Amino acid sequence: MKVVSEKPRLIIASYKGKAGKTTATLAIAMALIKAGYKVSMFKVGPDFIDPSYHTALTGEPSRNLDYILMGSEGIIRRFYRYSRDSNIAVIEGVSGLYDSVDGITEDGSTAQVAKLLRAPVILVINGERINRTVRALIRGLRDFDPEVKIMGAVLTNINQRQVDKLSRAVEDEGLEFVGFIPRSDDVEELMQYRHLGLVHAQEMDRARIISVINEVSKYIDVNKLVSIAKESEPIAFEQDNVDSDNTYSRSIKIGVVLGRAFTFYYPETIEKAQEIGYVKFLDPEIDQEIGNLDLVIIGGGFPEIYGQYLEKNRAFRSDLRRFIDRGGYVYAECGGLMYLTSSIVYNNEEYEMVGAIDAVTIMHRKPVWYGYATAKIIRNTPIGDSGTILKGHEFHYSSIILRGRYEMAIRYERGAGINGLDGILVNNAYAHYLHIHPETYDVLSHILSYMHRNGNQ
Repeated sequence: MKVVSEKPRLIIASYKGKAGKTTATLAIAMALIKAGYKVSMFKVGPDFIDPSYHTALTGEPSRNLDYILMGSEGIIRRFYRYSRDSNIAVIEGVSGLYDSVDGITEDGSTAQVAKLLRAPVILVINGERINRTVRALIRGLRDFDPEVKIMGAVLTNINQRQVDKLSRAVEDEGLEFVGFIPRSDDVEELMQYRHLGLVHAQEMDRARIISVINEVSKYIDVNKLVSIAKESEPIAFEQDNVDSDNTYSRSIKIGVVLGRAFTFYYPETIEKAQEIGYVKFLDPEIDQEIGNLDLVIIGGGFPEIYGQYLEKNRAFRSDLRRFIDRGGYVYAECGGLMYLTSSIVYNNEEYEMVGAIDAVTIMHRKPVWYGYATAKIIRNTPIGDSGTILKGHEFHYSSIILRGRYEMAIRYERGAGINGLDGILVNNAYAHYLHIHPETYDVLSHILSYMHRNGNQ
C-alpha cells in the first residue's frame, strides 16, 4: 500500500555538538505547543537522554530515527507512524549537521535524515564571541550539500545587544531568523552535563524543565517556524497493509526496573513488554521485593551515580538475586549488567550490588566505548541462537573485572563489551553492555519464544 505523508516538519541542527541544539529544540517545541499545535518529537541517532527532555515537555514518547540501526525505510516508516496524531513534527539532530559515523560518507548524519524526510532545517548557532563569522558558517553549511534545505536559524547563548547584529547576518545570508535563546543561568543549570551527556530528564523536576523552557520560548517566532515547516515536501513510501499477528497469551508477568538509576529505555521496549504481558514497574531504591514475575528487564542508566542508594536497599537486591538463583529470566543492558555484578567502584568508593555475576565494575574517567557496535551470538541464549548478528550501540565508561569463570555468549565485530566478548548468562539471567533498539532486533519476543520452548510459559 502506498502511503504519503505531508506532515509539516522541522529538523533542528547545528554545525557542532554542544551549541545549544537541545535547548533550541525544546524552546521551538514549547512555542508551538503554546500556539495550540500538537507536536510530535524525534531524535536522530540512538540517544536516550535528549528524547527524555522531549517527553518531559510534551508528555508523549519521543522516537529515535537512526539510519544505522533502522535504514532509510525504517526512518520513513517510523516518522509516518509516530507523527500521524500531531499537527507538526520537530526532529532534533545529532552532532554537527553533516557529521556521520565514519566521517566520510553521510551515513548516520542529520543531513541524511533531513534528505530522507524532505524536511527543512533550522540551524542552531551559538552566538557567543562570534559576529561576522556567522555569515561564513551559513554559507559553508548551505553550499556543502544543496539538497539539504537550510531555511532558518536560531541563535543561542547571546544577550539582547547581540540580537540585531547577528539576526541581520542571518537574514542577509538568506535564512529566516526565527528567534534566539538568551544567555541564562537557569538554562545553564538545567542543561548540565556529566560523563554520558546531559542529566536524564527523569532524574529532574519536570515542572522545573517546563518552567525554564517556557521562559526562553518567548523569543521564538512561531509564525516563521510554521511557515518553514510547511515547506516540507511529501514523502511517499510502500507500507505493508497487514495487521500484526499478536499471538501472545499476555499471561507473562514482566518487571521493568526503573527509578533514578535505570532510565535508558526506548519507549518501544516498554510498549513491547506491555503488549506481550502484564508489566510491573520496579524502583530498586524503594521496592523491597520484585514479586511474582516471569521476566525482569533492567535497562541502562547511572547505577554508579546512585550506588549508595542501591546498596542500601539490601532487600531488593537479595530478592532479585534469589529470583536469578531459582532460574528466573532477566535481560539486562549496560547499567543493568553493572547492577548485577558484585560491586561498582566509583570516585574511590565501592558499592555493593546484586552479586549474581561474580565481578567488580570499575568506572573510568574516559569512555571505554562510544558508538555503534555489532556482535555475533556464539552460543545459544534466551535472546537468540548462535550465529545471530546483533546491531546496537555501546556507551559506557565502565569495565568489568570478572572473578568467576563465564562462557561469553557474544563476540564483537565492532565494539568493546568485556574484552571484545560479552553476554554473561547466569541460569536464565542474561546481561551485556550492548543497547539494542526494538526496531532493529526484537529481544523480548526472542526471550518469550525461548521461555515457551523450555516450558516456562
